[in-house]
Amino acid sequence: MPGGPSPSLTGFVGHSRPWARRAVRLASLGLPRGEVRDRYRREFVSDLSDLGAHAQVAYCVRVVVGVPALRLAVRNTPSSPLEPIMATTTRPLRCRLTFHRWEAAHTPDGQRFDRCARCHKERGDGRTGFSGLAIG
Repeated sequence: MPGGPSPSLTGFVGHSRPWARRAVRLASLGLPRGEVRDRYRREFVSDLSDLGAHAQVAYCVRVVVGVPALRLAVRNTPSSPLEPIMATTTRPLRCRLTFHRWEAAHTPDGQRFDRCARCHKERGDGRTGFSGLAIG
């Protein structure tokens, strides 16, 4: 037939269904915003064109079920080699509430100072919090 694919080829490889494209696009909304989401959305949609109609159903189910695990994986994967170095760690709740456990520590040249055993905040280092204020 001129003007479109022959009816016998509809649903075979190379023709992704609109509902399948919509399903994987919606599933990709569960991924972190930005470049990661856009990249996986394009990949999911392009993978559909390699599948037949019945295989597209199974693929959509696998994508929807797999998005939570993929979200966890991409969040825990550094986007650059320096990211682990620049990552900020969260302080324990007790330290955020200014209940530090002070311990004695020493600098490499032997000077003594106090720091929290949990979050490594130094006493009097100027960070906010009641336990770090210098009264003078």
